[in-house]
Amino acid sequence: IHFYKRKLKVIIMMENIEEENSKEILVEEKIDDETIDVEDRKHDASADLYKPNLSGLPNELLLRILGNLPHSDLNSIILVNKKFLDLASDPVLWKKFPVPAMEIAQGLGLDILLRVIKLPRFSKLQVLDLNRVYTGFSRKGFDVQNYQKFDEVLQQFVDILEVAGSLPLAWLDLSYNNLSALSTPDMLTMTKMVLNIHHVEMFATLRGEDSTFICNILENVSETSVLRSINLGACNLDTLPISLVTKLNCMASVTLEGSFMTVEQVKALMVEMGKGTCIKKFDIGSEPIIEIEALGDAFENLEPEVVAKALNNVEYLSYNKVKFVDGDCCDFPPDLHLASFLEVMGKNTKLKKVEMEENNFFYIQPEVAAKAFNNLEHYEFKPNPNNTSEQIVATLELMAQKTNIVDLKFIYEDLSWLNPGLVARAVVMVEQVDMLCNLSRAHVRAILGQIDERSRIKRLNMGNNDVSKIPKQILESALKIMRSNGGSVIVVKKGKKRFVRY
Repeated sequence: IHFYKRKLKVIIMMENIEEENSKEILVEEKIDDETIDVEDRKHDASADLYKPNLSGLPNELLLRILGNLPHSDLNSIILVNKKFLDLASDPVLWKKFPVPAMEIAQGLGLDILLRVIKLPRFSKLQVLDLNRVYTGFSRKGFDVQNYQKFDEVLQQFVDILEVAGSLPLAWLDLSYNNLSALSTPDMLTMTKMVLNIHHVEMFATLRGEDSTFICNILENVSETSVLRSINLGACNLDTLPISLVTKLNCMASVTLEGSFMTVEQVKALMVEMGKGTCIKKFDIGSEPIIEIEALGDAFENLEPEVVAKALNNVEYLSYNKVKFVDGDCCDFPPDLHLASFLEVMGKNTKLKKVEMEENNFFYIQPEVAAKAFNNLEHYEFKPNPNNTSEQIVATLELMAQKTNIVDLKFIYEDLSWLNPGLVARAVVMVEQVDMLCNLSRAHVRAILGQIDERSRIKRLNMGNNDVSKIPKQILESALKIMRSNGGSVIVVKKGKKRFVRY
């Protein structure tokens, strides 16, 4: 298989033992990044006379070497000789290859995609993105010939799923495929396949009233299932029994961004999550769970305390609730759900990391925000018009006294408005810090000068901030203390400038 930029070339040699001649299919189609060239090659035996010395190494050692090469280089090595053709085609080397399935399916057809994933080198494939390979089409107005074409394409999709089911997949993306077109037997086969894969993406696959497929999955899922992570974003889940909705608590990771559910379903899920859940990562992204009748945010129909307790019972939360397109954040009413959530988060939470920068924090009391954010393990200061300067200062002041944060990132363009001493006292109380922002010399000196035996900091990345003007004894002392705390920190020299990295 050869990959070149901007072209996709597939040459598949099909041999039928009952026919004298083989059939060659040659097609070309432009795609974004790469070209596949699949063909049987003949090798001149005389070429073995010119083997490089590398060929003399044991196959086991050569495989370990080849395992460090990108797939584009493996394609070049395949051309060296028969030995390297066999070695570089080893399925172990291709188990994480990103097959461009959508480009092949849409540009060349499902039949070509089927032949590609059947290649021996992909027999140990662990990741497969089948996103948008079968979007389906309506039968309305079809003549007999079109009916036959519809059934033929659908059968090719089913065959692709059967091949996928035979692979040792750990990650599968089925998003935007028309799964409702599958027959009941095919649905059952696919259910078994999904249950044996660790992570499955099914974004926008279940858009009709038929919930048989997801029902079959949830009926068979448990805390010990192979399936631990599922994406049901933009899916119609409103016809699911509540007893099956609550079984999502068996998963380790659940994405429900833009999914359609009833208020009763969402409440039952939140109540069970609040009692206890296996969910570690809960992702609502930037689109809320949509209440099927009013088509609004389903959480707005629940008691804030119920939602707050549930969301604080996971370790990672992505919930960007509000996007301010028109108007200022202060023009919007206070968010009672956000306030309740942060109150609980500041007292008792399992959360380690949140992505919520698009929420309206404007009306949140600074001390409430400070307690909530300092209860996390990972926190990022990002430019956010929805945060007030008082909230940021309060968070840093509390951090300087006591914090659970172990990984801190500053991604501001400019921190000159913050007191250097305050920033320094807060930063040295965190184990790992990335200052991905422009700092004044006063800030740089304050941070390095604040590091002493009482500091928790182990790893410090000062970004593109030059430390060459910092007194030598201050810099050396800071490095020594961070290393004695168990960290790995170095000074990188670029011309006359010096940068602290870890």
